[in-house]
Amino acid sequence: VQQILSEFHLEKEELLEVMRRIQQEMEKGLRLETHKTASVKMLPTYVRSTPDGSEVGDFLALDLGGTNFRVMLVKVGEDENQSWKITTSNQRYSIPIAVMTGTAEMVRAYSLTQWYSLI
Repeated sequence: VQQILSEFHLEKEELLEVMRRIQQEMEKGLRLETHKTASVKMLPTYVRSTPDGSEVGDFLALDLGGTNFRVMLVKVGEDENQSWKITTSNQRYSIPIAVMTGTAEMVRAYSLTQWYSLI
């Protein structure tokens, strides 16, 4: 086992080189002019900050992939004992072929229908 695992050991310099290459490919994947040839495809995010612990309320997470649509509702707040409580409910929906190969309007309508069914 140790012999096999030794093949995966990286010196610090090698690890830094791997990190540099991954970063380079991620940046290439984000640029419009190099996205098609990038080995790591990336999409820009519109998240402007990370949670700081003051969040309260209902939060919706949507993930539209190639064949599935995932919806998660996260409720953050206090329970009846004034303790923090986080509850989640989620659902995964298979996207029908007709929707996958249809128009953007069909995808939007399907997504909204599934989203409303969760909330």
